Amino acid sequence: MLQYRINRYKEMGNGSMCQNLNQQLQRLMAGKGVQ
Repeated sequence: MLQYRINRYKEMGNGSMCQNLNQQLQRLMAGKGVQ
């Protein structure tokens, strides 16, 4: 879901929002790794 949104924002060229979503994704991945 989040990955899809990131790709959408990349296509639209919305750099700052894309970065924000990427950070969220990194946090989610890190959280899953810890558990």
